[in-house]
Amino acid sequence: MLVVATASFAAAVPAYAGLGGAPTYPVTASSTSAGALSLGGAAVARYAASGNAAAPAYTVSQTTLPSGTVVNEYITAANTVFALSWEGPTMPPLKTLLATYFPSYVQGLTDAHAVQGGGYGAAVVHQSALVVETGGHMGSFVGRAYLPQALPQGVSADDIK
Repeated sequence: MLVVATASFAAAVPAYAGLGGAPTYPVTASSTSAGALSLGGAAVARYAASGNAAAPAYTVSQTTLPSGTVVNEYITAANTVFALSWEGPTMPPLKTLLATYFPSYVQGLTDAHAVQGGGYGAAVVHQSALVVETGGHMGSFVGRAYLPQALPQGVSADDIK
């Protein structure tokens, strides 16, 4: 069963791990369950076609940062974050969220900017071990990051929203 936990914090939120590790923003006593997360029909169909009767084994932990930006952490049953998504008035702390993958992201941005001849606009980094896509404009940012090799069975990149 997929469950979404929602947490809102008025003060700074402590960071613990990040992409590829434990959830960055732990579910605490102040978290509330928002009920079951509805998977897209394609994800459910792919998972059912794989011969598994149960829903994919991951949860989504949703945290609202003090800035108002909402961060979703996609977490496996082994308590490992395999994907992130965000939406809000400011960019989330990518250095914290991407954790050990942050240097790869920065290098990917540097390479992309060298090819594009600049550093403005949407940022897209597609590497074999890391995908990060960001966009938006001042006051309205969106993005997602995921580890392609860590996507659970029956889950595709299209399911990370």
